[in-house]
Amino acid sequence: MRNELSTKLRTVVSWSDYKIDPRYFVLLFLSSFAVAGQVYLGFFQKWDAVLVSVIASAGTELVLYRLTRGTWQFPLSAVITGIGVSLLLSSHVVWAYALTSFLAIAIKYAIRFKGGHIFNPNNVAMVIMLFLLPEFAVSTPKQWTNGLPVMAVILALGVVICYIANRLDSVLTFLGSFTLFALIRHFYFGAPLYAALGPLLGASLQLFSFFMITDPKSSPTTCKGRMLFAFSVAALDAVFRINRIPNPQFYALFVVCLLMLIPYRLWAERKAKAAAAIHS
Repeated sequence: MRNELSTKLRTVVSWSDYKIDPRYFVLLFLSSFAVAGQVYLGFFQKWDAVLVSVIASAGTELVLYRLTRGTWQFPLSAVITGIGVSLLLSSHVVWAYALTSFLAIAIKYAIRFKGGHIFNPNNVAMVIMLFLLPEFAVSTPKQWTNGLPVMAVILALGVVICYIANRLDSVLTFLGSFTLFALIRHFYFGAPLYAALGPLLGASLQLFSFFMITDPKSSPTTCKGRMLFAFSVAALDAVFRINRIPNPQFYALFVVCLLMLIPYRLWAERKAKAAAAIHS
């Protein structure tokens, strides 16, 4: 009974909790779009950006894991991070991809609380690059196009992966909340309806919904916590969009992680201890 309660209120998810590690599906998900972007969609980022991103993230993970754990481990999460960087970032210089990938992994190790990192690695690295080095780093959702085949594949794979990772509640809450706030922006703030709802049909926001806000390591472990987390990201995203702040979803997720995850983990730990004491 004590172990069951501890698992339900665990502050950080362990990959061993899953029967099948969802990271393999995420890797397949992102890799398929990296290949499609190069072969079919004509991405601004070329193969050198993909390779540099993966090498930088995997290399950083190997070194830091060895230094902190004293052993070697295949950097599966880092490979996913590197591919994610190559999909999210657009730059005319290759070193920007290496720097973004390095920051994603380094911050994951440097900023931790109660056994886990606070920020989604890809998101925090993108925020730093977009805010501090806008002349070298941009996010270009237009390169994805809004073609129905692309959207259908992203939607199908995203639903399957998030279901396996037990994070579909986050996606549905975020997309539903985004729709609600888009209508509010239209009726109360004068935003054109199609412009307000348009991001829902774009691959960029879809990837953000399926890949970034659902990260098990940097989101709450309970269903209610995840739904509040996703709703908060959508609400803050709407505030940023009303104020015409570019890349609003990245900044919204960064702020929500900063403000919510530490209090949540303190609460979960305290509640787990109290429940264990009652049932001991």
